[in-house]
Amino acid sequence: MPSAARLIFPGLEIARPADDTSSPSLYGDGMRSVLTRARIDPQKRDYAVAAILTVPLELETWLGSNAQGHRVALTVAGPFFTAAIAVRRRYPTAVGVGAGVLGSVLQTRWPSAEITMGIAWICDFYALAVWSTARRFAYGLATVVTFELGLAPLGRGSVESDYKGAIPFTVISGVAAIIVRAVVRDYDRRARIAERERDLAAREAVVEERARIARELHDAIAHNVSMMVVQAGAERSTLPGGRESTREVLQTIEHIGRGALTEMRRLVGMLRTDGDDPLAPQPGLRDLETLVTQVREAGLPVDLRVEGERRDLPAGIELSAYRIVQEALTNALKHAGEARALVHVRFGADSLELEIADDGAGGGAPALRGGHGLVGMRERVALYGGRFDAGLRPSGGFAVRVLLPIR
Repeated sequence: MPSAARLIFPGLEIARPADDTSSPSLYGDGMRSVLTRARIDPQKRDYAVAAILTVPLELETWLGSNAQGHRVALTVAGPFFTAAIAVRRRYPTAVGVGAGVLGSVLQTRWPSAEITMGIAWICDFYALAVWSTARRFAYGLATVVTFELGLAPLGRGSVESDYKGAIPFTVISGVAAIIVRAVVRDYDRRARIAERERDLAAREAVVEERARIARELHDAIAHNVSMMVVQAGAERSTLPGGRESTREVLQTIEHIGRGALTEMRRLVGMLRTDGDDPLAPQPGLRDLETLVTQVREAGLPVDLRVEGERRDLPAGIELSAYRIVQEALTNALKHAGEARALVHVRFGADSLELEIADDGAGGGAPALRGGHGLVGMRERVALYGGRFDAGLRPSGGFAVRVLLPIR
């Protein structure tokens, strides 16, 4: 076995970390998808490592002083160590055992200390330690240990000296492989658990926000339908005689409206966490001035800018727009630090545009600037088929941009 490998702990490769799924990027994609596109495929990375190590291995063999007298043998055998790196994920047991056995043979017949070969051997043996099944790892490690100790007496020195050199290395490399396997497996297990917990928390946030949206829309729609029923009843009671057809129409409106209210309460009642929630109109864009004033009093200077012809919009869009502004300002208040915020509302011909931006330095990533609040905003925008962007601004700070179609 290359002696340089004896001094290097066989666990240099870092295990794959779990990605964050919870926070949208500047263009609305999850941070996880951005990181996935930026990461190099592990298999391609192994190909690159194999190719990169082969060249210095050959140069070290022919230009170094450690391989004198057996350069041809190392020239032929060396590429097996580096080439095995390219397929170690697919055949981890074969690669690890093959590297261990071939290394034992080379070290017994032609002792040398090529650093590059030692690095390649570590990469190969790491595959056996980490990616093999428990049974194959046990059999593979036993095979390598057997070959290393069995071939030791065939070395060029005395049997005693050969064993003195082989036993410590065999014990150290075997124990190191077991430790690396345990540590990496435990890390991967914890990472998988953490990833599942994040996914579960994100799904729960989506379900909770959808239930909240349903409750709020129920309140807003129920209020409007109630007003329709009351007005229809009042008009019917004041009709003069001889207007039976109109009276019947108004009575039908009352009947259908009351039935609709009953069904809505029955269907949405299960979503309520508090049975004593009042049935009242939900806030809308006309309440933004009050909201901005409250945020200012809480410590965040906020400017409100409205463009376009202000007009009444559907209750659901009014409510969603208000909640988005409320959540974005809450996030800015919590995370922006010393900053100012701007709420920009633009009434378009067939759309409503919102931009809530701050110039704070707090929160270096989208994950720190909203958490599951961004999930709720995204759900509200998706309800109406709109567009949602949230992320860091090039000039500093954080911005939330929303477009809601109102056709």
